[in-house]
Amino acid sequence: MLPTALTALAVSLGTFVVLVGVTVQERRRGRRFFAGSVRQWCDAKADRLERGTTESIDHFVKYMVQLNWYYSIHSVLRTFLRAIVAVYTYFEHVFERNRERTKQLRNEKRKLSELNHLRQMTKHKEETALTPAEQRKLRKKKLEERF
Repeated sequence: MLPTALTALAVSLGTFVVLVGVTVQERRRGRRFFAGSVRQWCDAKADRLERGTTESIDHFVKYMVQLNWYYSIHSVLRTFLRAIVAVYTYFEHVFERNRERTKQLRNEKRKLSELNHLRQMTKHKEETALTPAEQRKLRKKKLEERF
């Protein structure tokens, strides 16, 4: 097993070194040594595949980042909107309670104004008023205490 692996490694390394050497020489001379039209056709296909892949990846990444950005903004704005709705609902309930309490206080005030303080005093005076007999008796008692 080991000799096979070493042989495959040696052949691969040798092929790689030869291809690198040929490529360097071709670049120096500015032309290909063998199978120029086939290699040029393969280069064009590889270049087209590379450009298409790069454009697809760029397009995907660009719009994926843009879409994530929009979703993030949408999420933040939705959270703000929910918070605003919660605050609005809270204050609306407070205002409704205050409105009901105000109505109650106005009704109580109206009822009390019907029986205002002076009327209450008059009513109390009538309820606790002394009879004429009690008034004479009290007057007689006070006169006797003076003299």
